[in-house]
Amino acid sequence: MAEIWLLEIAKGIGRLFLHPILYFSILLALTAGYLRVKRERRDFHVRVNSLFHELRYLLPAGIVSGLILSLLFVSLGLTIPVPIIAVIAIVTLLLGLVGNARLLSPTLTIGLALLLVIAANYFSFQIPFIKNSMIDSSFFIGAAILLGTLTITEGILMLKNGLKDISPKLRTSRRGLTVGAIQTKRLWLLPIFLFLPVGPISAPFEWWPVINWGTESYSLILVPFLMGFQQQIQTTLPGNVIKRLGKQVLILGVVITAISSVSFLMPDIIPAIASILAILGRLFLAHQHRVREGLALYYFTPRNSGIMVLDVLPESPADKMGLKTGDIIHTCNNIMVHNKQDLYEALLKNRAYCKLEVFDKNGEKRLVQRALYEGEHHELGILFIEKRDMPKQGKAV
Repeated sequence: MAEIWLLEIAKGIGRLFLHPILYFSILLALTAGYLRVKRERRDFHVRVNSLFHELRYLLPAGIVSGLILSLLFVSLGLTIPVPIIAVIAIVTLLLGLVGNARLLSPTLTIGLALLLVIAANYFSFQIPFIKNSMIDSSFFIGAAILLGTLTITEGILMLKNGLKDISPKLRTSRRGLTVGAIQTKRLWLLPIFLFLPVGPISAPFEWWPVINWGTESYSLILVPFLMGFQQQIQTTLPGNVIKRLGKQVLILGVVITAISSVSFLMPDIIPAIASILAILGRLFLAHQHRVREGLALYYFTPRNSGIMVLDVLPESPADKMGLKTGDIIHTCNNIMVHNKQDLYEALLKNRAYCKLEVFDKNGEKRLVQRALYEGEHHELGILFIEKRDMPKQGKAV
C-alpha cells in the first residue's frame, strides 16, 4: 500500500508539469513585471523592483498554502474529475488574458467553471474539447468545497502578503491634476494534491473518503491553481484597503464553504448556488471598492507644507531610514522643504549626513537620520509628487 501511494505521489507531481497553468503563470508574472517596470520608468524615470519581482514571489506563499490545502483535501479524499480540472484551467487562462491578476480570484476562475459544468450537465450540451459526459453530479460537491476553501485562502493571502507587491503610479484627477496612486498586485501559484476518480489507490480506512464520490479507486494529481488580485488605491493608505478587502473575502469564503458543505443534500442545486454567491459577492466587493475610491478625496496629492512620500526604492537610504508610503517630510537638515528643489538644496548643506523631520499617517512627528556615503547625497530613493505645470511627471530623489 505504501509503495502504491509513493508511486502515485510521484506520478501526481509529474502531472504538474503537463498542466498549462504552470507555464501560463510564469508568462503572466513576467508580463506583469515588464508592464510595471515600463509604467514606473515612464512616471518616475526609475523602477521600484526588478523585472522578475512578480516571478520571484509567485511560488513561496503559494507552496505553503498548497501544502496545507493538500493535507486537508487528501484527508477528505476530495475527488475532482479531469473535465472539471480542465474547465477551471481554461477559465483561468481566459480571465488571466483578459484581466491579468484582476480577475484571478477563485470565486471567478472556479465559480464560473463550476457553473459552466453544472449548466452543461443540466441542459445536456457538450463543452467543446471536454468530455463532460463523464461528470457525475456528486463531483459538484467537491468542486464547491474547493471553491469555498480557496476563497478563504485568497482572503488570508491578501491579509498576509497583499502589501508585499505595491507599485506607485501617477494618474490624472477629475480636475486634470496629476495625483499619486498605489497599485497593489499579487500573483500566487498554489500546487494542490487532489484525487482523480480512477486509479490504483483504494480506500485505506473505512471512513475514507469522507464524502462518497461514487467511485472505488483513485489516483493523485498535483494541480496548479493560479490566484491573484489587483487594486488601485488613491484615497487612503494601501494597508487600510487591503485589510478591509482581505477580511471581506475571508468572510465570503467562510460563507461559501458553509453552503458547500451541505451540497450533498442537493448536489445539482447547492453547488450552483454557492458558485453564484461567490461570483456576485466578489464582484460586489470589487465594485464597492471602486465606488469608494471614486467618491472620496485623493490622498496622494502635493501638500502645501512638506513632501508626501509615495514610495521608496528597496535598499535605498530612504528605505534604510524607515520612510514609508504616506509619510510627510517636513524638514531636511533643519530646513523647511516643499518640493524636490528644496530637498535637494537641503541635502547639499551637509553632503555626509541627512536628518529628516517626518510626520507619519497619524500626524505624529519623528526624526530620522543617517550618514550619507559617496554618491548618495542626491539619491535618497524617495518617490513623490509635487505641484508642477507639466502633468504626468513624477519625482525621484
